Amino acid sequence: MTLYMFQVTPWPRAILHLDADAFFASVTQITNPKFLGKPLVTGAERGIATSVSYEAKKLGVIRGMRVSQIRSLFPSCVVANSDYELYGLFSKNLFTILRSFTPLVEEYSPDEGFADIRGLQRPLNASYSEIGNLIKQKIELSLGITVSVGISLTKTLAKIASNYNKPSGLVAINGLGIEKILSQIKPIDVWGIGPQTGAYLKKLGINNALDFAKKDQYFIKKYFTKPTYETWQELRGNQVYQLNPNQKEVFKSITKSATFYPAINDKKVLWSKTLTHIEDAFGKLRRYCYKAGRVTIFLKTQKFTYHMTQINLAPITCYPLLFHSDLYNAFENIYKANVLYRTSGCTLSNFCDDLNIQPSLFCDSIQEEKAQKIYDVFKSVKVDFGTSLFDKQKAIENTKPKKFSLSLVSFDHL
Repeated sequence: MTLYMFQVTPWPRAILHLDADAFFASVTQITNPKFLGKPLVTGAERGIATSVSYEAKKLGVIRGMRVSQIRSLFPSCVVANSDYELYGLFSKNLFTILRSFTPLVEEYSPDEGFADIRGLQRPLNASYSEIGNLIKQKIELSLGITVSVGISLTKTLAKIASNYNKPSGLVAINGLGIEKILSQIKPIDVWGIGPQTGAYLKKLGINNALDFAKKDQYFIKKYFTKPTYETWQELRGNQVYQLNPNQKEVFKSITKSATFYPAINDKKVLWSKTLTHIEDAFGKLRRYCYKAGRVTIFLKTQKFTYHMTQINLAPITCYPLLFHSDLYNAFENIYKANVLYRTSGCTLSNFCDDLNIQPSLFCDSIQEEKAQKIYDVFKSVKVDFGTSLFDKQKAIENTKPKKFSLSLVSFDHL
């Protein structure tokens, strides 16, 4: 039997990957003891499962499944609204604990990250596996949720290790053990290999990650692109993807919503609540120095049907007061007087870093400056962003800049 030794030393590097198990669902359970041990999914406000507890996974619930389908097929499953502010707090504490061991930490997402733990063996008087276990235990005891930890020579191998024995697993793959673990991994389960590449690998007779890693570089470069070549390098223990230890907040979208008990159809109340969510979402956007290019307003009916309108902003902004009239018109487009609604909310997306935005010839900077001054006042005063904002709108002359280009798209999710 031929031996393929990709690395001749056990630990030339030590990269730890930490992944919180079913993060949103786990946080919801630990903060609501009545949900502990019960099958639970989050995402009721969106109508789809955004996180699935392991109890729910055992029933057959999968992420992305429609809430209506879950309630029909799995009546014992609890469906809860997401609480992203709470998840953010847990995420912050998780990474604070990880940084107490090493400053070289990359926050890959709210529930997973990488850390360089090389050189900690002597000061902690522990092996890398023992260090991983110390981190794991401290997080689990402090936060009450479980995490899976993987340690290896590269980020790709560390992710394979953390996924190998979920939930609450701990796996270390040193340089001498790469081949053994890769022989048990399907190519599609490797970070960086998508469904199309996985199907292509199978067509080429590559059935596991070891078969892929064993190929020479001439074969890889002939049949694959640079990202796949980099994944191939990482699987062989050669570090390509460096850690980015810069602490930052990155959002792809921000959603604010609330559910009514009982359902309502009062137009003024619904608009007031919706506008409150919009202002709250833009407030968070400004805290992280972003501007948004799209606002999605939604109402969910008592029958769990979504009515949505998308507003595309040009130029992008972080001050909803500048297009308040357009927001109200969009709301009127989706509101039906004879329908009961159980949820209202909004989602911001298409973000751009405010610090990197180039001034536009078509941007009304005077209106932006006026809006900024008003919102600076709002910071120090608790403001009702409901119907009273109609009066505040008069604080800006010509609140609706004619240069704004808005595209409205209305649709229903059944």
